[in-house]
Amino acid sequence: MKRDRCQAMVIRGDKILLVEHKLFGRDFFTLPGGGLEEGETPEEAALRELREECNVEGSIIRPLNIEHKPDLESFVYSFLVEIPEDAVATKGIDPELAPDEQSIVGVAWKRMDEIPERDRAYLFSAGLIRIPIFHDICLEWDDSEISYPKNASNT
Repeated sequence: MKRDRCQAMVIRGDKILLVEHKLFGRDFFTLPGGGLEEGETPEEAALRELREECNVEGSIIRPLNIEHKPDLESFVYSFLVEIPEDAVATKGIDPELAPDEQSIVGVAWKRMDEIPERDRAYLFSAGLIRIPIFHDICLEWDDSEISYPKNASNT
């Protein structure tokens, strides 16, 4: 069986705590998260990953989503997590990577309009739509405009 993944969604007002990565020639924002270790619960893994990647302690509020990874042999567990109001997230590390292979560029609190559309798609699949403020934002979107990326064959 492939390795399951766990991630933490931390919300402050209308912003989401994200980790910026440069990996495989791409720059992207994602939730703090990573692989489930042997003997860990998904909840423990999500909190460990938050601690490793953002240097903050959190507590689980509730599960958000469980999805099949594309390999259909493993899962991604997403949890809504709270951190202390005075906690300051800072760039952490991925302990599975050597110092010269680190992919984490930084951490940032981002509003929806500051997140690339591709990265927002992953956030919605993680359960962002189940957070009331973000659900309300979706309801305000213009339903007459399609923002799906265009390519040469459909322009």
